[in-house]
Amino acid sequence: MASETWVQNFVHKLEEGGWATWVRRILVGMFIVFIISLWMFRENGFKGLSHEFAMEQAQISREIARGNGFSTKFIRPAALYQFRQNTGRFDLDHTPDTYHAPLNPLINAPFLKLVEKSWRLTTKDIISAPDRMLVAIQFAWMLVGWFISYLTMARLFDKRLAVFGTWMLILCQTFWDFAISGLPQNLLFALFSTAVYCLVRAVENRVAEQPTWRWLLGCALAFGLLGLAHALTLWIAAGALIFITIYFPPRWLSASLFAGVILLCYAPWMVRNAHVCGNAVGLGWYAGLSEIKGTENSIMRSMEPPFSKVSPRFFRNKVQAKVISQTNHIVDHLGGIIVAPVFFIALLHLFKRRETSVFRWAMLLMWLGALLGASVFGIGAKPIGQPFAPPVDPNDLHVLFVPMFTAYGLAFVLVLWTRVGITVPLVRGGFIAVLFILSSLRFIGTFIELNGPAKGRVQWPPYVPPFIAVLGDWTTEREIIATDMPWAVAWYGDRKSLWLPISVQDFVELNDYNKLNGKVVGLYLTPVSGNRNFVGDIIMGDYKEWAVFITRQIVGPALRDFPLREVTPLPLDNQCVFYADRNRWAPKED
Repeated sequence: MASETWVQNFVHKLEEGGWATWVRRILVGMFIVFIISLWMFRENGFKGLSHEFAMEQAQISREIARGNGFSTKFIRPAALYQFRQNTGRFDLDHTPDTYHAPLNPLINAPFLKLVEKSWRLTTKDIISAPDRMLVAIQFAWMLVGWFISYLTMARLFDKRLAVFGTWMLILCQTFWDFAISGLPQNLLFALFSTAVYCLVRAVENRVAEQPTWRWLLGCALAFGLLGLAHALTLWIAAGALIFITIYFPPRWLSASLFAGVILLCYAPWMVRNAHVCGNAVGLGWYAGLSEIKGTENSIMRSMEPPFSKVSPRFFRNKVQAKVISQTNHIVDHLGGIIVAPVFFIALLHLFKRRETSVFRWAMLLMWLGALLGASVFGIGAKPIGQPFAPPVDPNDLHVLFVPMFTAYGLAFVLVLWTRVGITVPLVRGGFIAVLFILSSLRFIGTFIELNGPAKGRVQWPPYVPPFIAVLGDWTTEREIIATDMPWAVAWYGDRKSLWLPISVQDFVELNDYNKLNGKVVGLYLTPVSGNRNFVGDIIMGDYKEWAVFITRQIVGPALRDFPLREVTPLPLDNQCVFYADRNRWAPKED
């Protein structure tokens, strides 16, 4: 009899008691761990870093871990121009990076130090340990962002809706895509979720007529760190500042507190940039000229960036086109979650909780800031003009708004459902199931693919890390390699890499007059340039000056006037080629 009572109590605790919550949490955790394991260890899963910005930040992190400070081995001709114009100097040994925000590389540096023995790749390292480490960090930030978003949704609505909303985030493929790309979007997601949580608490205190400054201070600090992770998020902070100025009395004191904390966080980085390159905002603002004065590719590869005749009219046309493009693809930008865009309709609905109704306007203002910022600096084009772009964009900030937009949209849809008056539990469950299925179609497709036949182990084209790493065996630390994918040469080859200048003449002048304080001993061309549109990009586009090299038409006697006269094809299928000052690949005799 006692044993039967024990069994009944055990079953009751599992189904309705305190254990039920923990069982559900454990099952959710096991599901997430299972999906992460598929990505990390299945042959169709993670194949190495897929985005050039991720590789750039990775090699910056490695330089930090080495004790070289925030420096880079990736040399943009535009950065060389900026250094020489503003400071009159260029440090090849410790070249300061002035393009990327500092927070993500700084956070990653100590973790890369843990796998220091794996920095040097061998032919057996198909997927390197540092690549796996960087992606694992992004997975961790993704989990933090989901947890904080759950807490925020529970405060604005209720725990049941928060659970539904969080599951939609877990089944949103966009978060997983950003994680495996190596881009810092999930770090941004965690920081922005923290800022949103603090702002929600401040709104709650304002409604309850309690002090708000502590939560506003926390929100400002989160936004300050967010700006140090990606400067484009300062546009979101501008939207938050407008909301705070309008809603929190005393208005100007609250706004000054918020803006002042963000400025205190970001000002040291601006001072550093001004010191090393003569411009407080560094090189990143050049990206704003993309699609106005050419592609970002051509601007960054130019020894004299085209600053003249930049009319506000061209910016207006660019912003208008980008706004239209983003709004036309808003479902995709919001992770394919079909209830997320319903947020804009939910703006017309008056929610019962005052703080819930108020906060939707804060989200709208911040989203408008993100929309405008992405429109000015560009979103949606193939990054850096290369044809092998992964399905993510480094300037895509819409993903940060997916949790709150999903919560508001889902709440509004469920309100409409209750007004229909259908109370049959099975029908209600079926309706919610349809919402989940439609919102997770990309996740389901990817899950099937992960469990399917292997389709390759590396990100080819254009990356095969071991074959890029061999360039490090052929060159020394102070020698420079010019290439069409310097981000990969800097990361996998661990060598100083010059982004291929716009013209051959610029290349020759850099080399002959020692403007880099070091010799360019190699020219490495890959499918990044070779697999482009033949006429539009190679013959008449950004690579027209290098067309004969890319198409392998300059060989033998034709190389006599070029400083790099030796040439060898490289794997895979000879789609890569290496021009050098001498034969560096022949086996060395002992």
